[in-house]
Amino acid sequence: MEKGKKSGPLDRIFKSIQGYLTPKAPVSSGLSYWRELILTSILFSMTILGTIVYFPSVYLAWTEGKTEVLWVDSLSLGLIYILLLAKRINFSVKATLILTMNYSLGLSLLIFVGPEGGGLLWLFPFPVLAGVLFGLTPSLFGLLANMIAVFIASRAQFYMSLPWSMAPERLYVVGLNFLIANTIVCVPLTILMRGLQESVQRRHEYLTNLRLRKAHIYRSKRTLEKEIATRIEIERTLEENLREKEVLLHEIHHRVKNNLQIVSGMLNLQNMYSTESSTSEVLSKAQSRITAMAMIHDHLYKQDKFANVDMKTYLDSLLRHLVTSYFPSGNRIGFEADMDPVRLSMEKAIPCGLIVTELISNSLKHAFPNESKGNIFVQLKVKENKVHLTVKDDGVGMPSIQEWFGQTSSKKQDQDSSLGLMIIRSLCNQLKAELDLKNTGGTSVCLIFKT
Repeated sequence: MEKGKKSGPLDRIFKSIQGYLTPKAPVSSGLSYWRELILTSILFSMTILGTIVYFPSVYLAWTEGKTEVLWVDSLSLGLIYILLLAKRINFSVKATLILTMNYSLGLSLLIFVGPEGGGLLWLFPFPVLAGVLFGLTPSLFGLLANMIAVFIASRAQFYMSLPWSMAPERLYVVGLNFLIANTIVCVPLTILMRGLQESVQRRHEYLTNLRLRKAHIYRSKRTLEKEIATRIEIERTLEENLREKEVLLHEIHHRVKNNLQIVSGMLNLQNMYSTESSTSEVLSKAQSRITAMAMIHDHLYKQDKFANVDMKTYLDSLLRHLVTSYFPSGNRIGFEADMDPVRLSMEKAIPCGLIVTELISNSLKHAFPNESKGNIFVQLKVKENKVHLTVKDDGVGMPSIQEWFGQTSSKKQDQDSSLGLMIIRSLCNQLKAELDLKNTGGTSVCLIFKT
């Protein structure tokens, strides 16, 4: 706990210093942020180290009577403090001032104190700082400026009264070694820093593009979410409308079926009170036709789909009704069915049901005279996208069947054709069906039409 208490003030001091040294430019700005951070760090380091070195340097210069060193050190340290504390100064101005101060301090010490006074040490980082803060070209100009500084110092001792002296040849050799060492350190370090800066810049550009793509993806996501929400709402509305329409269709088919059953019941009542056999037969046939249509609506009412009718189920129900209604006494006529699962639209299912009703009623009436026995066969097959609906019997056959269905001309056609066969011909035209008629070993009527 005591250790934690002691480190608390230090942490606050370090955080304060870090907050003060942090550049105003955000880290997302890339190269600008890192250049400002480097400059601020250099100023902070020079302030601390310069303050530590200032007092012994001033004391030594005072004792030796070198007032020039006193003034140069004081002005340089003051400028460093101003640049450190004045955070509102522009980066370029601040960097130019610190480089100017660095070069001026090194040149002044080299001229007034000589090669042994630390001037060369201050000139050494000048091209490195120029390269880090501004680039490779300013770094090369910094090396050229150091060369000029050595030349100026070598010639100044001939024109000024200086406290030191050195042969120009020796100073040139010292300066040349200094420039070689300076170049060896400066150029690779500047290139390395430049590469790091370019890497930072590329990373910044990459992060910027990434943020833009992220923002674009976020906007696209929000747009897609809105579209999905809108589509879900539309689908919900459509589902509700569909359920309402399904309920209405259920109700419509139910009411149509009930109305047709009412009409069939009325015909049945009328048939019960009819005394003439011809009238009773007409009413029975009309009742069968209405029942065939009513069964379609009943079938659609009981299933979930209204677009088409399961013909196998519908014809099975229709045959059971016809067997119950017309089945003769004595079990002398048998019924057989062979049907594939076929789905037809209601526009085709109703004509098929009426045709089957008419053909079976005609077979029961005409195919088995004098209480003879026989069979009626109903077949429903699909071959090559065409429906083959066949109703046949093994009775006595129907004379002139082609004339009954209007396939040949005959003067007796209109006189002999019954209402049932006229209905069949009309329904065949409605289905656009081809007729395959056979009158051998009974009567066979096959309707062929597209699904």
